[in-house]
Amino acid sequence: MSSTEPFSFETIDNFDEHIAQSIPNYHTLTEAICDLSTYFMTEDTQVIDLGCSTGKLLERLPHRGKKIGIDIADNLLPESHDETLYVRKDLRAFNGFGKSSLILSVFTLQFIPYEDRPNILSIIHESLVEGGAFIWAEKVREESGELEQVINGAHYDFKRKAFTAEEILNKERDLRPIMKVNSSVRNQILAENAGFTVGTMFWKFFNFEAWIYIK
Repeated sequence: MSSTEPFSFETIDNFDEHIAQSIPNYHTLTEAICDLSTYFMTEDTQVIDLGCSTGKLLERLPHRGKKIGIDIADNLLPESHDETLYVRKDLRAFNGFGKSSLILSVFTLQFIPYEDRPNILSIIHESLVEGGAFIWAEKVREESGELEQVINGAHYDFKRKAFTAEEILNKERDLRPIMKVNSSVRNQILAENAGFTVGTMFWKFFNFEAWIYIK
């Protein structure tokens, strides 16, 4: 992506590298997800990655059953193969995801309109088998304006290692109309309202965090 080209999931190249350069400690997060997944996946159930992008994380999960990756960006989706199915579809179009032992949403729901998130979270809860897990990673905003300023500044310094100031500013402008982040507390409330009562945060860096919920 050049400094003048608008950011778009439909046209971006080297997406996985771009994410790793944008989110601090991203590789540690994906390693943790792979480790946690082994406690929940069973052969007779499916594993789903909502907003799977290139499918790199889904491919790493050591699941012997069916794996499904869903994303709306056709530019990112790989070809389906063996027991792994990739589907181009808007998450808001689903009424259910089927019998699942593990569902991932890694920096995906922040791009879904606020009003549609409760229904998607409820469908996720309904689709999980008893004892199944939902792993949810999101960018969040701080409740304190002062802390928000500090954390955003530190994140900017991190991104400057890989991007120019112009590239960072342009991407923030391009994402402004499509990425709407909640506070951590608000996300917890949404999860609880969807039916999740057992959950904990297992990863956090700056204004990014990941939770695991068990049904």
